[in-house]
Amino acid sequence: MLRSRSLGTALALALLVAGCGDGGGDKGPGNAAAPAIRATNTYSDGLKNLSELYRYLGLRRAIVDNGRRCKKVILGAYQEEYKSMALWTARCTDTGDWSIFLAPNGQVQVSPCADAATLHLPICRLPKDQGSAEAPATKG
Repeated sequence: MLRSRSLGTALALALLVAGCGDGGGDKGPGNAAAPAIRATNTYSDGLKNLSELYRYLGLRRAIVDNGRRCKKVILGAYQEEYKSMALWTARCTDTGDWSIFLAPNGQVQVSPCADAATLHLPICRLPKDQGSAEAPATKG
């Protein structure tokens, strides 16, 4: 009786393991890659829904609240998703271009676009300037 119980347990375990797949070439229904899960970022979605004026004010606020200077944002846009954070870019009239990382929980990280390569972050891609009379300050 003990032998038949252990044989039954071994058989059940073998069936469970067989259904898991080995990550090899078998792409059957039980072995399909799990879809990527993206956390909803209501803060980023809120910025997307604002008018340009209020979006620029929101981006400026993110920069200033992180202890950086920004007199006025003249360009800004959502760029991409990066490590579950929304990456926004902004151009300030006095301090240049910024990366703004917005986490789903509302936390914000800001860094100068010039530091992106050094910090191994995505390179900033700001939208084309719409012929604005104000240009960012250049150092030199």
